Amino acid sequence: MVDIEQLNPHNQAALRAWWEVGHAATAERPGKPWPLWETSRVALPAPNPERGITLLGAIDGREMVGAGLLTRTLKENLHSAMAFAWTRPDRRREGIGRRLAQELEVIASGDGRTTLQSEAYLPPGGAGTAPEAFAEAMGYVVASRESIKELTLADYADRRDALAVETDTARDYRIITFDTVCPDEHLGSFGRLLGMLMDEVPLGELDLEASEWSPERIRGAEQRQVDIGRHVHTAMAIAPDGAVAGVSDVRVDDDDPVHGQVGITIVDPAHRGHRLGLALKLATHDLAVATYPELRVLDTSNAEVNTWMNAVNEALGYRTIETLLELQKKTV
Repeated sequence: MVDIEQLNPHNQAALRAWWEVGHAATAERPGKPWPLWETSRVALPAPNPERGITLLGAIDGREMVGAGLLTRTLKENLHSAMAFAWTRPDRRREGIGRRLAQELEVIASGDGRTTLQSEAYLPPGGAGTAPEAFAEAMGYVVASRESIKELTLADYADRRDALAVETDTARDYRIITFDTVCPDEHLGSFGRLLGMLMDEVPLGELDLEASEWSPERIRGAEQRQVDIGRHVHTAMAIAPDGAVAGVSDVRVDDDDPVHGQVGITIVDPAHRGHRLGLALKLATHDLAVATYPELRVLDTSNAEVNTWMNAVNEALGYRTIETLLELQKKTV
């Protein structure tokens, strides 16, 4: 019999077994689909003011053969949670993933979460795959489609100078950069821009609400990044009146300086049309390259309908390696 158990993330042996299942289950995907053990070992048990997590293990005897994860935001969207289930490749098609998914749904319901979201990954432009079939069987529908893109920094170096010429229209804005911790003088304006994020990025049919970012909330989120060794290399565009007009970041973990990931990119609608998005991305990519000589690859994802951001990323040299299906299920 396979038992489904909740795991204590502070139990290193259990956490390592959980991590090994996810690592094996995602090994066939391109890019870097699973974090390094050293990153997970620090990040998962660490206090998180933004998200609560529950880890599940599918245990057969003394072996972990499946892993589950439920995350839920703690400040907004209290009706929703994200659920993920992975099965060790040699134990697929035994119903383990289904049992994990069902247990995650029970836990979410007990926490008052009535909208579940998840993800499925396909080859670029693919369809009719096993992850899609599993999601449909579990009652999930596709709420949005995204492209996962990867950038080799050698390709970026070849394109960088020509792209910089295109940012001349942003000359009236001052671009500043920082590592993780926003300067005090821009904190309030930064929070205002973060609060726009859910309203400005294409969400498709995802049932998500806008958020509010007070200075205290920003500082708490920054401290978590510092505590787990994640550097959020951020560029801000400062308008002539001193307001934050746009922001973008690249994130690199101390434990994995070879790979990085683009976080958010947003430009205030009142300041669009000046190539600020491109200028900000050039600034963050330049900063990451200068900070980490060993950095080789960055990845990002964008909604397929976000033609503007997709065009910017393709100009930088990003190439699509996967299609991401954003899945959703409403339980009431």
